[in-house]
Amino acid sequence: MGARRLSMASRLLAGALLLLAAGVTWGTLALQPAARLLQALVLLSVAYVAALAWHGWRVMRRSIESEGAMPAGPLPFVSIVVPARNEAAVIGPLVRDLAALDYSTDGRPQFEVVIVDDGSIDGTGELAREAAAGGRIRVLTRADGEAATKGAVLAFARAHVQGEVMAVLDADSRVAPAMLRRAMRAWERDRGAAALQVQRRSANAGDGWLAAAQDEELLMDMASQCGRWSTDGTAELRGTGMFVRTDVLDAVGGWEAGALTEDLELSTRLAMAGERICPAAEVELGEESVTSLRTLWRQRMRWAEGSVRRLIELGPSLVATSRLPLGRRIDFVIFTTEFVVPPLFVATTIGSLVTIPLPTPSDWTIPASLLVGYGLGTYLLAVAGLAAHGVRGVQLVARAARGATFLSHWLLVVPAALLRIALGPRTTRFAQTPHHGRLEA
Repeated sequence: MGARRLSMASRLLAGALLLLAAGVTWGTLALQPAARLLQALVLLSVAYVAALAWHGWRVMRRSIESEGAMPAGPLPFVSIVVPARNEAAVIGPLVRDLAALDYSTDGRPQFEVVIVDDGSIDGTGELAREAAAGGRIRVLTRADGEAATKGAVLAFARAHVQGEVMAVLDADSRVAPAMLRRAMRAWERDRGAAALQVQRRSANAGDGWLAAAQDEELLMDMASQCGRWSTDGTAELRGTGMFVRTDVLDAVGGWEAGALTEDLELSTRLAMAGERICPAAEVELGEESVTSLRTLWRQRMRWAEGSVRRLIELGPSLVATSRLPLGRRIDFVIFTTEFVVPPLFVATTIGSLVTIPLPTPSDWTIPASLLVGYGLGTYLLAVAGLAAHGVRGVQLVARAARGATFLSHWLLVVPAALLRIALGPRTTRFAQTPHHGRLEA
C-alpha cells in the first residue's frame, strides 16, 4: 500500500509541475507584467548561481592547492563497498587498484574491501576473486540481485562490514594508492561532517565530445557542491566516491533499498538530521562516462525520476524541520527549481509557437530568457570548476561552453521524466548504466 500511495503521490506532483508550467506560460504570454516578473526572477537566479560559483571556485582552489594535515590520532577504519552486477569489463582493474591502496598504521592496513556480486551472469564474481587472490578483499554473492537497486545492495553490505566509515565505489571506478589517505585528510576541513564526497572525473574523456563534456559536468557539479557547503547549504552525495560515518548512517536509518537514487535520498535524510556533507575537490577518482545518446538518456531519466521521488518523500519534511537552519532549507528549495525551469522552458516555447498565427505577436523573449539564464548559470559553474583546476584562456572558454551546452539536455530530460511519471507505467526496475572497460588508470 505504501508503494501504491507513493506512486500516486509521484503522479500527482509530476502532473502538478506540468500544470504549473502550463499556467505560468499562459500568464506570461497573456500578461506583460507577468512576463517581466518571470524574467526578473531568472536574472536573480543567475546572480545567485554566480555567487555560488564564486564561493565554489574559492573552496576548490584552496582545497587543491593545500596539502592539509593528516588526521590527529589513529586513522579511522574504512570499509569500502563495491556493488557489482555484470561488471566483468571493469571489475578487475578496480580490484587491483584497491589492493594497492596505501592506508595503514604501523604497517597494519586500516581498511577492508567488500565486492558484492549482485546476481551477475557474466562472471563478475569469479573475475573479482581472481584479481583479489592473496589480498584482503572479500567477494560476497547476493543471489537475489535481479531488479534490485543499488540501495538494496548497500543495505545488504552494511551487515557485513565493520568500519567506522563506509565508502562506496562503483565498479567502473579507478583510484590512486593514496586515495584513502587524501580523503581522510580532506575530512579534516570539516571534522563534524557526517559524510564526504570526492571529485569524480571522466576516465575516458578522450572517447569523444560526449565523454569529454561529462568531465566538465563533473567539475561544475563539484563547484556547485563546494559553493553550497561554504554557504552552509545542503551539499549532496554523488553515487560513487561517497564516504559516510557508519554511526550516523545507522542513526538515520541506513540505506534505502527502494530508492532509485540512493545518494540523493541519503543526502536529504542526513540534512534533515542536521548533518553536513563535506566536498573534497582535491581527491579524485575516475569513472567511465557514457558514450552513446541512448545510454545517456536512460541514465538521466532514472536520475530525474529518482530526484522527483526524493522530493516527494522527504522534501516537505526537510523544509518544515524547524531545527534545521533556515539557510539550508532555503538552499534546498532553490535547488528544487531545477524541476520547474525545464518544463517551463518547453511550455513557453510551445506556447510561443502556437501563438504565431494569432494577432498578438509571440513573445519569444520569455523562452529565450529561460534558455539564456539556464545556459549562463551552468557556464559560470563550469568556469569555476575548470579554473580551480588551472584551466585558463581560450581552453577555459571553450571547455566551459562545451559543458554548458551539454547540460542543456536537462531542459528536455526533466519534462520527459515528469510526463512519464504522471502518465506512464510505474517504474519497477533499476536501469543500470552499462560499462565497457574504456578506462585509463
